[in-house]
Amino acid sequence: MNITPNDILDKEFHTKFRGYDSSEVDNFLERVAEAMTSLVKERNSLRDQLAACNAQLADLRKREEDIHKALASAQELSEDMKSQVQRDSELILERARLDAEHIVADAHQEVIELEARIRNLKRIQRETIFKIRSTLEGYLQLLDEEALPPKGIEQTMRLTASEIENIQRVPGEPPKETSTETEKAPALEGDTAS
Repeated sequence: MNITPNDILDKEFHTKFRGYDSSEVDNFLERVAEAMTSLVKERNSLRDQLAACNAQLADLRKREEDIHKALASAQELSEDMKSQVQRDSELILERARLDAEHIVADAHQEVIELEARIRNLKRIQRETIFKIRSTLEGYLQLLDEEALPPKGIEQTMRLTASEIENIQRVPGEPPKETSTETEKAPALEGDTAS
């Protein structure tokens, strides 16, 4: 049963012979009503405070939940970023490895080509030396056999100059036109006799 302070104040008791002093009872009831009013106000204030605390607690719980969600999201994002960085670094390393392999392969191919060019140049050198030696030996033989006529000396000089120009040219350039004057050189007097 709920009793309010007004119920206490409005309550009337029946009087009987030799009962309590009504003014004392009324004074006491007034004090009880005041105390009860104060307690009801305090209770209502405490209820309001409790409701505010519950609202703050609910707000704090929601914030805590949001913080947990944000932390979980940040951790997931961090893991994703780590994975992406790992994948990117693996791709960079793979590209670097492939680039290095291409560089080594290109360098190896260049070495092979240079070795082939060196062999070709050595072959050209040997052939050139052989041609010069053969030409000079041929001329020496002609000189040993007999003296060349002046026209033969001119042709021989032109042939020698042509051979020297061919030797001096850079390999890979088209050869200069050489006259086939050695083939057309007039037979020496000694050669006709044989």
